[in-house]
Amino acid sequence: MTATGSSSKQAEQRLAVRRKQPALVAIRAPQQQFVDLIDGRRVVALAGDWLITRGKEVLDVCPTSEFTTRYESVGEGALSVPQPIRQRIEHTTGIGTTRSAADLVEAVERLARISIGSIVIDFTPGQLEEIKHRAGKRGRTVEEELRAAVARIKDEIFWRGA
Repeated sequence: MTATGSSSKQAEQRLAVRRKQPALVAIRAPQQQFVDLIDGRRVVALAGDWLITRGKEVLDVCPTSEFTTRYESVGEGALSVPQPIRQRIEHTTGIGTTRSAADLVEAVERLARISIGSIVIDFTPGQLEEIKHRAGKRGRTVEEELRAAVARIKDEIFWRGA
């Protein structure tokens, strides 16, 4: 396989990638000013426009009205979740659960926790997968499997207990 072609025996694989490099920084222009861009152009930045920089070099001047269309804010250590993936997550966790990181954490904690009254039963992800696997073998949903387990506990406490 070459960089420009592909072998007929090997399936083509495509990945969207970004070069690892320092993030761009957006700085608001404090006043109207001329700005020399890295590509040699000289442009006017109005007060409030965004100066897009890498180090000391200005790469772009972006009006506020276009900022969210042309750039996305990236926090240190941030996780960006594309819309198709957010839709898949919300299919499981509920509509609106990916609006913020706090909403997502709350939804995940709610799904990963089982409680009976005030007693919280914490399962590891592996244990939850095992419950799902066992439920599937029995032709049940996870909820039905857990209801059956609670019924067994109730039976043991109220009918077979001493």
